[in-house]
Amino acid sequence: MPKVTILPGGNTAEVPAGELLLEAGEIAGVEMEAGCFNCSCGTCVVEVMQGMENLETPSPEELDVLDQWNKDPERFRLTCCVHIKQGDVVIRQNH
Repeated sequence: MPKVTILPGGNTAEVPAGELLLEAGEIAGVEMEAGCFNCSCGTCVVEVMQGMENLETPSPEELDVLDQWNKDPERFRLTCCVHIKQGDVVIRQNH
């Protein structure tokens, strides 16, 4: 099972493939920042420190929101709309 690590605290959890990044953080015991839960507001943005290749490809909606927040989709993702495909992921909350 993929392992998710949330910085700065370093909380980790093993989660099933296909889990939302937002839910993975909650499983790891981290209160994840989120507003709309439908990939439109951008409050759940996190920096992906490792494992971007283990996340599904961003949707056009996610890319639009990241662009509005001036966040590079090569480094940042929205936890409410991205699923973990496989492998380990390390993210940093910047809130």
